[in-house]
Amino acid sequence: MRGGFPGPRWRHPLWHTWVAVMLVAFATSSAKAQAMCLACHSNHDFMVTAAGDSAAAERLYVEPESFAESVHGQLGFTCALCHSGMTGYPHDDVVPVNCGGCHSAASERIAASIHGQPHPETGEAAATCGDCHTDHHILRPGDPESTVYRLTQFEVCATCHEDAEKMGRFGQENVETVSTYLSSVHGRGLLEKGLSVAPVCTDCHADEGTGTHGILAVADSSCPVNWCQVSLRCGECHAGIMAQYDRSIHGEMFKQGNPDTPTCVNCHTEHGVARVASHESSVNPIHVAQTCTACHDREDFNEKYGIEVDRGRSFEASFHGIALEGGQLTVANCESCHGSHEILPSSNPESLIHPANLVVSCGRCHPGIGEGVAQGNIHVVSFAEENKLLGLTVQIFYIAVIGVTVLYAFGLIFVDQYRHWIVDPRRRGGRHA
Repeated sequence: MRGGFPGPRWRHPLWHTWVAVMLVAFATSSAKAQAMCLACHSNHDFMVTAAGDSAAAERLYVEPESFAESVHGQLGFTCALCHSGMTGYPHDDVVPVNCGGCHSAASERIAASIHGQPHPETGEAAATCGDCHTDHHILRPGDPESTVYRLTQFEVCATCHEDAEKMGRFGQENVETVSTYLSSVHGRGLLEKGLSVAPVCTDCHADEGTGTHGILAVADSSCPVNWCQVSLRCGECHAGIMAQYDRSIHGEMFKQGNPDTPTCVNCHTEHGVARVASHESSVNPIHVAQTCTACHDREDFNEKYGIEVDRGRSFEASFHGIALEGGQLTVANCESCHGSHEILPSSNPESLIHPANLVVSCGRCHPGIGEGVAQGNIHVVSFAEENKLLGLTVQIFYIAVIGVTVLYAFGLIFVDQYRHWIVDPRRRGGRHA
């Protein structure tokens, strides 16, 4: 080769010198550019004056030490690498940083997620990369100081999801999801016990295939907390309970894709899942009947599936229901007889309420109960409605006997008092002894 290095350039003894010179020159120019940016952006007071807004100033302010500790700072990134096209002073308005230039996969997932859907009128993004990761102090998710660290992730979610004004702009009314979660058994396990295995926001809402960036709207059938998916998502942690649910009548309906199927959140609620022993739990003994009858006292529901009506009213009128209303929490409720997760119809031989199993089921509370328990109806609203002539006759007889007895007693009292206050004084000439 003429006019150049003989042979391949990388074999020339001076090639490494040229590379070193270019790297030094690049590093020097980058360092100067970085220093020029920080001359203004590391001055908080100047940023407040220039921006005219303290909130905007916070996003424009860059603390050099903080940036140096960030994942980008540790990699040697400079301002110009993300904020390209910024030259001179004063410079033009900053063009929004395109994080997808490096993080293309995450960018594509966000664009397809609920967070990536712009407001239909203003075009405002529901959430940007900086909303979750911050603008400059971006740390790895495993760093305890990271805004998306597992044990404190809820805090960054709350910045939007508990902001009534922002959520209202996007048509969301519930701004208590995070606070409700924190008071739940899951949130308390995370905060009070420090259990890193306790489910956090992204464990439930993020899809395994798209990671934490691909969060979908709950109404989307692909969303892991959509009604047709949510039991499967809960079952990833609660595998034993999921196996019981699968065998139940509810689980069979769920696998058939029946939209009337009760799922985990129908009984346990969504974010505020409480311990069964807690009085706030929807499946605590004092609430479980109301939870079950939310479906089983609906006439349209019962008619559709051939279930007898008034299950709730018949329970409330029973000894068990009356005792429960009186505060006796150890008395039998829906779950005591039907089971909690593996609920089966009475026609199933494995059901707790199958006639062949009633002696055992009832005997757990009533030891020594006879086989006659299987002869009568458990849910009885009234004898008249059950068309039991003998039972109705007995009921009327007892009502009549009790009524006559009470009237007879009051009659005796009246006669005695009449004699004492009226008859006797007359016999004594008007003087009362």
